[in-house]
Amino acid sequence: MEKNDNKKKDQNGKKNGLELTELFMAKAGQGKRGFDRCFHGTIRREKDESGNDIVIGKIKVNDGIIWSQARDQRILGDQLDWMVEAILDLGLHSDPGLFTMAAAQKLFQN
Repeated sequence: MEKNDNKKKDQNGKKNGLELTELFMAKAGQGKRGFDRCFHGTIRREKDESGNDIVIGKIKVNDGIIWSQARDQRILGDQLDWMVEAILDLGLHSDPGLFTMAAAQKLFQN
């Protein structure tokens, strides 16, 4: 994957040290339902191996973190909304499961 350089450049093309972060929200419930159970995180935009745009979301939900990747922001939102609902209503993260370490992160596999 190729990372987009999201540092702002001034009029002379020099990087000015500012970094943009795009915030994103996921909620548990369809339509207008679920706004009482909202979680915020960040998204970043990159390109896949074929040069297509992709968007990657990361949101902290209670004691866990969910990640998802999609070809556009609408699909990403649907995926993250579903995962939030699965965690809160279906107990997705309540299974004792298996933990592994990857990239200095403790990951839960269920």
